[in-house]
Parts: sequence; C-alpha cells; structure tokens
Amino acid sequence: MTHVHEWLQQWHSDGIRVGTAELMYYRSKIGAFARHRRLHPPKAQTGALLSKTRGRGMEFDEVRHYQAGDDVRAIDWRVTARTGTPHTKLFREERERPIMFVVDLTTSMHLGSQLLLKSVQACHIAAAMAWLAAQRGDRVGAIIGHPSRHVETRPQGRQQGVLRIIHGLVELQNEGLSAWQQGETTTTHVLDLLLRRAQQVAKPGTLIHIISDFSQFNEQTTMLLQSLQRHCSLQVIQCTDPLEASLPAQLEQQDIALTDGSSSWHFAAGDTTTRTHYRDNAMAHQQQLIQQVQQLGLELFQFSSADAIETQWPEVMR
Repeated sequence: MTHVHEWLQQWHSDGIRVGTAELMYYRSKIGAFARHRRLHPPKAQTGALLSKTRGRGMEFDEVRHYQAGDDVRAIDWRVTARTGTPHTKLFREERERPIMFVVDLTTSMHLGSQLLLKSVQACHIAAAMAWLAAQRGDRVGAIIGHPSRHVETRPQGRQQGVLRIIHGLVELQNEGLSAWQQGETTTTHVLDLLLRRAQQVAKPGTLIHIISDFSQFNEQTTMLLQSLQRHCSLQVIQCTDPLEASLPAQLEQQDIALTDGSSSWHFAAGDTTTRTHYRDNAMAHQQQLIQQVQQLGLELFQFSSADAIETQWPEVMR
C-alpha cells in the first residue's frame, strides 16, 4: 500500500474526489508521454492514428472561376446561377484536428478497491490525453456526464481548451459522487445519452475518445457507435477495477454484509463455488464486451483504477 499513499500524496488527492491540482499534474508529463511514443513506436498503425491529417475536416477558403480539371462536385451552384458563369469552391485542410472526450461518470464508476475510484481514473485519463493533444496543436473539447446532467466544452486550442475540460471533470465528478452518496442517483443510461449528444455536436473528422466502464453497454450503444463511425474516428477506453474481476484473497474466510441503505443481505465471499461463479460471470461479461467492440472494427483499451496511468500508458499509445 506504500505506493498508493505515495501517488495520492504526489497528486494531493484522496482518490475519491478529484481536484484541479491532480489534473494539472499531467501538464508536466507531456514530454515523458511524447518521448515514450518516439522510443516505442506503434507496431502497426491504422485508421485515425496513421496519418497526421487523417480525419481532419476541410474548411471553405474561397470561390473562383471553374477551370478544366476541377471536381464538378465542388461547383458552387448559387454563385454560378447568380453570375451566369461556372464557379467552384476551394477548400483548405484544417490545421488543427478536433478532439472530443466523452467521459461517462455513471454510478458504477464510483468503485475503487485500491488506488482511485474508476471515475477519478477516468478524469486522470481525459486530462492527460487532453494535455498531450493540446501540445500537438489539436483542439480539445469534451462531453462529460453523470446520471443527473452533463456539461459540454467545444473544441478549443492550447491551454484554454484543456482548462475548460478540467473544470468540467472536477465539477461533474464531485457533484455526481455527492449525489450517489446521498442516494439521489437514477438508472439513466448515461453513456448512450452522451454518445447521442456527440452525434449532434461532433464535426466530421473529429477523433472521439470514449472513456467509461461500459457497464451499460447494450444494443443501443452499438448503434450509436456505428453512427458516429460514419463521420468520426473512435477510440474506446475502459476503466476497470480488480474487484470486478475476482474477489480478493483476504475474503476467502469471510462472509460480507451488504446494504443499499434500505435493504441488507449477506454475500458468501468465502464460499468456493460463489467465488468461482463471481469470477466466471465477470470474465464472460468482459469477453462479450470485447467481442462487441471488435465487431465494430475497434480495439478496447483498458486502464485499471488500481495503478497510476503513467505505468499503463503504453496500452493506449499504440
């Protein structure tokens, strides 16, 4: 447990609520993350990460007279009709790629058995990746939500875009945690709501990082991801906790008393059959999620809430 206290002390964090200081911390790590990528280049890059310009939109520049060889699809019919001579639109490539973070802070994210709550880890991941994207010159924005509401920040460049994301992460994480602790949460499918909103606001060519535990993944989620894929590039990042995969060895000789505030029951954590059933169910659920994501042509990247993301960063730097 020593490393846990060391990390929390370094971040000035308790691992439960999130503060601005611990998310600003990753600004000092941009060079280390970028250096790791240079020293350990991806084995195979495809899709959105292959080219610096892949997925970026085209901005309208000007209209000029149509010339032989111009793409007829770019003809400006309004100007052509008004002037009586063919005109074509010229476009220039956007210099900054829009990056969007969809951060799901639903109730199931408020779990953490060792270092951080999954929801706090999600905030760390979004902040670290936002700082790195801003350093590359990309514009960063976010859609962040918990069961009661969400906030949006439009993609902006440099430090301003990252600071707005950090403000939203701190506000929504702590607000959602307080509501959950007071029993004020609902069963809203937060992830689907956030993805639906991303459909409405994300411009074509946007690279969208989706950060969640995907506990609410369903057929509707699949349809929303498919829809987003038509115009945007996606990266799927899952926050996990060791307690979800198997029961700790310390509980082998114990039964656990559980309560939701109104009802209580006993969980036979020391029973071998119960422990096996728990592990097998968790494994089956995870395999199903991986298969569903792979069917979309995507890869599921995982971050454990039990370790600092710096020790796990290669998993997302492929």
